[in-house]
Amino acid sequence: MWLAIIPFLGILICLLCARKPFANGRRKALAGFAASEGMVFVLVIVLITAGFNCSGEDKAETEQGAQVEPSATKEEKQEQRLLSQIQDYMGKLSKADRPQIAHVFRVGLEYKINEEYVDALETFKQALDLNLYDEERLALFILMGNCEAHLKEYTSAINYYFQAERLGQETENDTALAVTYSNLALAFQLEKDSHGALSNYFNLLKVYQGMGNLQGQRNTLAAIGLLYQIKGEVDSASVYHKRSLELDAPGAAPPILVQAAQLNNLALTYRSKGKLDSALVLHKQALMLFRTAGDHGNAASVLTNMGLIYQEKGDAGKALEYHRQALAIDSTIGHLMGQAGDLTNIGSVLEQEGNLAEAKESYQRALSLFEKMKAETEIEFVRQNIQRVEEKLQK
Repeated sequence: MWLAIIPFLGILICLLCARKPFANGRRKALAGFAASEGMVFVLVIVLITAGFNCSGEDKAETEQGAQVEPSATKEEKQEQRLLSQIQDYMGKLSKADRPQIAHVFRVGLEYKINEEYVDALETFKQALDLNLYDEERLALFILMGNCEAHLKEYTSAINYYFQAERLGQETENDTALAVTYSNLALAFQLEKDSHGALSNYFNLLKVYQGMGNLQGQRNTLAAIGLLYQIKGEVDSASVYHKRSLELDAPGAAPPILVQAAQLNNLALTYRSKGKLDSALVLHKQALMLFRTAGDHGNAASVLTNMGLIYQEKGDAGKALEYHRQALAIDSTIGHLMGQAGDLTNIGSVLEQEGNLAEAKESYQRALSLFEKMKAETEIEFVRQNIQRVEEKLQK
């Protein structure tokens, strides 16, 4: 049964994921939050990928408040993160005692493990012609949907998942339904259909409620909150983030990194609503938890978020303090993209305060790091900042 909740632990962390934020000298924008892959292991062999997002990635922002990252690269990474959460379900197929069915299943599964998805799909289709039990057919539909998803045939994947959903309801197989709704939600996200994704997360929530699975409910509520946040519906996002935080198993607290991610995401929601003081309180709580867990990369990202809030509040001193703390951590752990983002943020504050020479130096240090990483979009962004500062210095 625990297999059914794995993707949502992943979704919670990875959807909460993003790159190191930075603002330019003209405008500060909403920053995202990074969560490290270390969360995955803490959350029961969880994968993922995103929400928060880390895997060593950072978030950056343009003058218009968008992330400073080539859009194609960002989309490809997001697609890979979502695909990595697609979950298999074997059900009774793994215990098939009829030789022909067992053989076809093993061959198809071997193809799938080797990422030969076309051959796997054809093999599983052949198995459908055999005399199967409903639960075996259900498992095949999920596996076939997963092959289609990895082939990026998302509409076909969704159709297979719908057939699995029908059989799951007929056989009252809650575990299979949980996997099916999970995969449907991911497939709809891959199709960029947030309405379809939300609909299936709500279906999943009902399944977990029926199973009495509080962990599954909590992570699904968090996933719903994140989707609303992505849609820009911050009031709804806030509601579901709060419900996720409040829904704890009796006598137990959420894993520390999950709680930190939830608090940070809720802070970002408050910041979107202009409630900067409330956002700071939540960021501070998240920072304490990340420090307690020894998650230095995410601690640096929280500090960055706090620095950006102080920039919005017009407190340059506090903003510099937090950006420099983030820079110190990123330098210690060797996180180049993080360092470049921190230096850009520091340059932004210095430029706003009229310390143009220092701002230029900070931007140039950031540029050097971006060039080292060949981050073309970021390079162009910082070059524009440097040019703007140079024009100010000539006046």
